Amino acid sequence: MNKSEPFDLVILGGGCAGLSLAYRLAQHDDAPRTLIIDPRIEYTNDRTWCGWPVTAHPFQGDVRARWHTLTLHTDQASTTVESRRYPYEMLEAERFYTRTLTAIDDHPCIARVQARALNVEDREEGVTVTLDNGETVQARFGVDTRPHPKPLAPPWLWQDFAGINVQADNMPRHAELMDFRIGENPQDGIDFLYVLPYSPDQALFEWTRFGRPPTSPTTLEQRLEAHLNERFGQGHWQALRRETGTLPMAPPTRTDGRSMAVTGAYGGAMRAATGYAFHAIQRWADQCAKALLAGQPPVGASTGRILLQLDRIFMSTLAQHPERAPEFYRLLFEKAPTDRLIRFLSGVPSVRDTLSVMNALPWAPLIGSTLRCALPERA
Repeated sequence: MNKSEPFDLVILGGGCAGLSLAYRLAQHDDAPRTLIIDPRIEYTNDRTWCGWPVTAHPFQGDVRARWHTLTLHTDQASTTVESRRYPYEMLEAERFYTRTLTAIDDHPCIARVQARALNVEDREEGVTVTLDNGETVQARFGVDTRPHPKPLAPPWLWQDFAGINVQADNMPRHAELMDFRIGENPQDGIDFLYVLPYSPDQALFEWTRFGRPPTSPTTLEQRLEAHLNERFGQGHWQALRRETGTLPMAPPTRTDGRSMAVTGAYGGAMRAATGYAFHAIQRWADQCAKALLAGQPPVGASTGRILLQLDRIFMSTLAQHPERAPEFYRLLFEKAPTDRLIRFLSGVPSVRDTLSVMNALPWAPLIGSTLRCALPERA
């Protein structure tokens, strides 16, 4: 494909969001002439995405495992919930990359280039991207999915995690969504263990921390290894795969431009209070592809003002009372109807869903956080 001619669309970043959009465009013969710009040399099995399929997505056949029951542990109690309607699902990046890249590379109107965008000019008449190899690419529209990290102000937190796919005997039989019994000092961060068994002798273990400033994932990986040694015995478990990451539990760091739409984990696709992004990205990709195929400008990700304000209140409550985080999450799963809670956590709640979730939490700390958010100068 000739890159000297203007494109209809340029996608900055070939991760989950960029490839999800391009994959949908690749299902149509009359797809807009599209260029994906990404600096990575190769795609590896570097991510695991989990969540609830509240809305359908085209990667159902690539899901590695599903769980209808989930357990949450605190020092005080354990709670198990079940949803036959919305099974929790795990999808590994390797399968996702294989499906999307095959469809993209087979389409005559979609191309990929291994490069980094050094400068982006976003004007009413179009987008101009200067690459690190000196080339310039022009397009009528753009979609920017690149991460743009910056320091987080209160009450927003970082979600840092280290995960290991473990092979060992005596694996837990059920998925454990949050196990707060590993936490030590909540002032250092809200720690919990995340365990997804997908075969009799294999499971994904993740040590996750909500905190500010961010914690090095290497530190969490060391803590996870110590936990696995204690749990299974040193030398009695094997690491099949590792992953680490840091995600902002915060509003978008950027907004849509003149001809450029913004999405991805830093662009509003990730739910600030939960860190779930994959299924929200799929909903956004459906909407954006529909607009582009109709000849309209791309649309960016949007959480919605009400959900964002609720996220701010909840995150402010966690920041003020980190020692009560296990209690808050336990109450959510104990008192809120499971399917309503799932839709709320996934970012697509009805009014009744939202009210059910709000009624599950203690009112006093939430009211205090609401006042602090409404009157920040008096906080």
